[in-house]
Amino acid sequence: MLKYNKNTRKVIIDFLIIITIWIAAVFIWDILTSFNPKIEGEIPKHISVAEMNKLNLVLAGLFLGGIFGILNVFIKHKQERLRKKSYGQIIFIYSIIHIILTIVTIFLVGIASQLILKGEISRETLLEIRRFVKSSDFFRIVTFTYLVSATIILFQIINQKFGPGVLLDLLLGKYRQPKEVKMIFLFMDLKSSTTYAEKLGHVKYSQLIQDCFSDLTLAVNEFDANIYQYIGDEVVLIWPYNDGIKNAKCIKIFFRFKEYLQKRSDHYMKSYGFLPQFKAGINGGTLMAAEVGVIKRSIAYHGDVINTASRIQGLCNSFNEEFLASKLIITDLAFYNSFNYSFIDNIQLKGKKERVDIYSIKQQH
Repeated sequence: MLKYNKNTRKVIIDFLIIITIWIAAVFIWDILTSFNPKIEGEIPKHISVAEMNKLNLVLAGLFLGGIFGILNVFIKHKQERLRKKSYGQIIFIYSIIHIILTIVTIFLVGIASQLILKGEISRETLLEIRRFVKSSDFFRIVTFTYLVSATIILFQIINQKFGPGVLLDLLLGKYRQPKEVKMIFLFMDLKSSTTYAEKLGHVKYSQLIQDCFSDLTLAVNEFDANIYQYIGDEVVLIWPYNDGIKNAKCIKIFFRFKEYLQKRSDHYMKSYGFLPQFKAGINGGTLMAAEVGVIKRSIAYHGDVINTASRIQGLCNSFNEEFLASKLIITDLAFYNSFNYSFIDNIQLKGKKERVDIYSIKQQH
């Protein structure tokens, strides 16, 4: 049996979803326009014109979904390069590509239909498709497909902006009223950030943070984390509690992030003169989630769990450790023995009445 890693499975699932959307969109177009193309040539007696029209619609959906699905994968793969271009450039390039791909799709559907009908492709068929491309119907199709494609991309951008699943929760009003949830919060912050900021200057330092968080995205996708917020050179990652504990995702992500930084050490040394290192603090527990804001809406979390995670991360320098955790997290992660958990101290965190047991986390070598 073939085994796929998580990123590959996600790509395949996204690809299949896009194909399904395009098939549905093509049938919606057919309903809206009541467009029934004339089928030239002999049709096998056991197949009706209506059935052939449906076949053409399915073929159109499959080809559009397949072609634009591949384009979607390519765009995600080249996301870092595209980020450096202006939105105007991206829209212009995408529009040209879209028109070309739509023409290609129409030719493919026409050729495939003829192969099914006659078992061969005639010169007249190609000329007929060519004439159709110059017709007003073609421009209406281009407009419709462009709107569908733009809607898919816009939804992906919004979903990426809020984080996976958050947009759906907002649309459904899941957190319109505050709800109790159990979450894990991982705070990560660049070590010696003040020193580096002074050394590099604000422009170069901002570029450094962009590079670091771009590499972090790879680990975020791999371990199903959601990015709750960026705060300067700090990032806050979250998981539903059981999901983050499962397979120690909330711990593995930090060390995988370090690996991604190490793999690009030549880039960091050449561009900034050092390899960035991060420190982290993690905590979990029950808190409240609620939809907040009017002009800009988001799902916010309120509770001592967040403050404790932030305070724990702030202790890394004091104990000369790169990764600290609360006792609750360590207790639930005890099953996963691929890490070394060491008790550090029982301390009084600022703003808390109860003392907290703090542990360090290290990879086993």
